[in-house]
Amino acid sequence: MTDIVCLSPGHDLKAYFEKDFARDAPELRLLRPDEVGDPGAIEYALVHAPGPDDFKPFPNLRMLCSWGAGVDALMRHPALPEGVVINRMTDPGQAEMMAAFAIHYVTGWHRGMFRYPADQAAKRWVENDWTPNAAVTVGILGYGKMGAAIGRAARVLGYPVQAWASRARVEDGVEVMSGEDAFDALVREARVLVNVLPLTEATTAILNAELFAKMRDDALLVQLARGAHLVEADMIPALDAGRPAAAALDVFATEPLPQDHPFWTHPKIMVTPDAGSAAMNDGVVRAIMRAIAADRNGEQPEGFVDRARGY
Repeated sequence: MTDIVCLSPGHDLKAYFEKDFARDAPELRLLRPDEVGDPGAIEYALVHAPGPDDFKPFPNLRMLCSWGAGVDALMRHPALPEGVVINRMTDPGQAEMMAAFAIHYVTGWHRGMFRYPADQAAKRWVENDWTPNAAVTVGILGYGKMGAAIGRAARVLGYPVQAWASRARVEDGVEVMSGEDAFDALVREARVLVNVLPLTEATTAILNAELFAKMRDDALLVQLARGAHLVEADMIPALDAGRPAAAALDVFATEPLPQDHPFWTHPKIMVTPDAGSAAMNDGVVRAIMRAIAADRNGEQPEGFVDRARGY
């Protein structure tokens, strides 16, 4: 039996996942901190927004398994133990869910679906734009698990995909570009620009007035990553100036989005409540099983976080 301590003051992770672990991974046992008999024997923790002193009682931690795919907040934890492996969530179902959410905006924007409710209300029959899928470039900022899933889904439908990340490569037939020139080229070309970058010092505030001015006047920005990627004060002036043409915003600096926030009522902004994706319980269990098995075998887990890169 391997014990896993749950470190999340704001959530009872044991109550949330216990039945799933008992069903799918009975060899792994979740414990609340006050249920741990020998703190020195604990090597693994399931974490979500851990408190400032949560790690202190457990001197022999080997791995922190994040409940979410994003680990930016965890990386900023002031007492993050040195030498402990950080493993972010890698649930294929979560990536597929994010891809479906993004493709809703790709096809909706391309085919004019978002204007039809107003047309119907006005009893207005407007001829459709029959631009083929092959003429609508989908630009993806960030090409990890989420970005790659979005790219695959877009390509299946015949959309050209351009991607940008910190490391240039070819993945699943998609050229993933890197560097400032490639970034500018992608931003200028994309008809739909989807952000799923990890949040790091380099990517904070990357969605700003300078980027918006480079976008097409018929482009849609789809912001699905972290609220801190977007300079919110730059968004409405950019939309009012015509670049981009519209924005679909799913994450924000403050959540829930305050009721007096101007994003709620701007006609060119579509607001959703951080609804892009979530890791399902069975996917979380499988991901943690794989991570612990890899660690036991002396291997790097699938969701290994490079501390130097921040993701």
